[in-house]
Amino acid sequence: MSNYFLTRKQQLTKLLHKYQSEVNSLPEGTLVIYQNGAKWYLQEKDKSGKTKRTYISKSKIDYASQLAKKALLKNYIRDIENEITAINAYIRVRKHCRLDNILAADSPYVPLLSDQYQWLSDHDYISNPNHPEALIIKAPKGQFVRSKSEAIIAYALFDHHLSYMYEHALLLGEYTIYPDFTIRHPVTNKLYIWEHFGLADQAKYQNAMCNKIRSYINAGYVPGDNLILTYETADCPLDISYVQGIIDLHFGADII
Repeated sequence: MSNYFLTRKQQLTKLLHKYQSEVNSLPEGTLVIYQNGAKWYLQEKDKSGKTKRTYISKSKIDYASQLAKKALLKNYIRDIENEITAINAYIRVRKHCRLDNILAADSPYVPLLSDQYQWLSDHDYISNPNHPEALIIKAPKGQFVRSKSEAIIAYALFDHHLSYMYEHALLLGEYTIYPDFTIRHPVTNKLYIWEHFGLADQAKYQNAMCNKIRSYINAGYVPGDNLILTYETADCPLDISYVQGIIDLHFGADII
């Protein structure tokens, strides 16, 4: 779970810098609104530190809108700063123990535990033989995956004690494909496919993405049911909180 908080902190820090940059590009001063939105004022401090307010006419709606955006972003910034402070406090007070050592891929405990806890076992299966040089990001169970986002999903599944296979061969009609994650529900035994599309804003990638989704649907996998689809673009990276929410939705928040 500590991986979750460290990754969340990194994502929040990036978002904080983005919002701070946007605020710096907006007009000076603060928007103050009275009479249920009927009157707008620009609030500023003069050189002596005194607060002054200047009426904003309705003809300057674009200007007022920019100040409203600034108010929203500044409150987002405060909320993010509060969450980062809370994460730092959590990391500082949480004591380290031997858990990570016991669960490490090369731990002598794992062979003795894997029959009792299926989520610890990396079963023998036919995996994707294509481009092994791209497997560069370390994931649980001694695996390597192709992106940081796939590692986020892998660690989240592992932290939730869910048994999964990475790029396990799946026959769809006459073709064999390799879904990012194949997951078995620990209670219902239902099989789920999880595909993450990390370049969804690239035109060449979009054709392959749509074709793969079409193939899954034609084979009986239903998006939102047994087919989990996540996406990211250069401007919208995968958020770990969103991954946690998806796992809770499909597998239950109390599965651990």
